[in-house]
Amino acid sequence: MSARETPVGTAADMDRLTRIGTADVRRLEAATRELRRADYRDGGGACATARAELARGRRLLRVHVTERLRGRLLVAVADLHNFAGWTAFDGGRPRAAHAHYRVALKLLEQHADQDLVANVCYRSARAHLHRRDPARALRALDRGRIAADRAGSARTSAIISVNQAWARAMRGSPAETLALLRRAGDEFARATDASRPWSAFFDASDLQAMIGIVHTELACSHDVGHTRLAMPALRAALDGYGPSMRRSRVFSLTALALNHLLAGDHVGGALVAARALDSADGLASSRVADRMLPLLRYCERVPAGAGLADTAHRIRALVERTRPPRRS
Repeated sequence: MSARETPVGTAADMDRLTRIGTADVRRLEAATRELRRADYRDGGGACATARAELARGRRLLRVHVTERLRGRLLVAVADLHNFAGWTAFDGGRPRAAHAHYRVALKLLEQHADQDLVANVCYRSARAHLHRRDPARALRALDRGRIAADRAGSARTSAIISVNQAWARAMRGSPAETLALLRRAGDEFARATDASRPWSAFFDASDLQAMIGIVHTELACSHDVGHTRLAMPALRAALDGYGPSMRRSRVFSLTALALNHLLAGDHVGGALVAARALDSADGLASSRVADRMLPLLRYCERVPAGAGLADTAHRIRALVERTRPPRRS
């Protein structure tokens, strides 16, 4: 490593910097990978250093860099904005999330990594799905589909398809939903390309989790018989998720508990809900509480003697403890 490529540390170092090298960009990419690991394990609120890394990346964009390296730097900074948007979304700040996604896409106009463009569109769509706005989600996913096709990544195409399935389920279109689930499975089976840092999370377990979530959506809005398809998929996801994917485990446990309740199994539902609540302890994610609200509404609808009062009490406590004040 030459002196010119020695990674810089403080903001003062950055102010004095006149040229950067490959090591500086590698450091930025490595920092984003570490932040993603913390996010999956502990929630977006556990990524306090993201702002400093983002500031570092923005400063690097103002420094002289060779044309060969500038494209890689633009992608690295765009992905940092992509990550910052995701953690803002996870923390209940949708406006901030979409602002980061817009910046990421703007940066990618200068060096269009189509796989990352598709991933930013997918993450933007997830924020809309969380707010139960499938129309906006589908618009973002349509843009993501175009980029995924250009990128030629079967894994990224599967991510787009399974999230389109969720949006279609929200819109009450079971036939289109099931067709998209089949497409996602076929695409994932063809995913022999190496995953990129922003899509590496999407493995066989995550695909099963999403299949379970989509069938849960259909069970809630269309036909409770979809619980029979949702539960095996969610159990398969839980078998595959390790401790490094704690938030994803909680989401799958929450959906599994709801399926038990929808199927009339209150005892099983309460037991799985307790596992979800135990696993959620300490997770810095407002989405965890949001995703438990359908469980809470179910518990509040059933008669007092159904044995779900303790589950409802624990969910209310989690919601009060973890959800931020309402923001637009």
